[in-house]
Amino acid sequence: MKKATQRIIEKFPMFKEKLNDYENIFLSEEALQELDEIQKTFLGLACFFEEPEKISFDLGYLYRSLDNDWLEFALELMTEYFREDTYLIQKPSYSLIKDGSDYFSLTQFAEELSNRGLRYDRQKLNLYFERGKVPQPDLVIGGVKYWSKKTVQLYGDQEERRLQGSVKGRNFRY
Repeated sequence: MKKATQRIIEKFPMFKEKLNDYENIFLSEEALQELDEIQKTFLGLACFFEEPEKISFDLGYLYRSLDNDWLEFALELMTEYFREDTYLIQKPSYSLIKDGSDYFSLTQFAEELSNRGLRYDRQKLNLYFERGKVPQPDLVIGGVKYWSKKTVQLYGDQEERRLQGSVKGRNFRY
């Protein structure tokens, strides 16, 4: 199952069973009668994500059925699908940065590392970045650096392994 489809199922858990039979879903009127327009739109999008060669999705559904947060969520899913699930966008240059997104500023990056038990603050992380010890940002907007959630997690994992290795390598004498 595609990552984008999994995110749809998180919002609409009742789709999990329906998606097992996605090839026949649009032929079955009773399967669609119990759904509202928003649900139908996301079910169609999930079916497309799973079998784009067999199932088409009309972007007009987004225009006609969604607005505000639902429309933003659908666009975010489409971007994720083409970046992560199909790899058709290999070097993304577009991003939707907002609070709670999958991108971290330098301060948020340091806070995330601190939450994992690593002793980082904004100044230390910036110094490590300047020394080339921190990965390059995944995105720079208006001079502000942003790292993806994946990059932050990988760096945190690396730092935890590094610190565990330095503790194991020490010989303590009493």
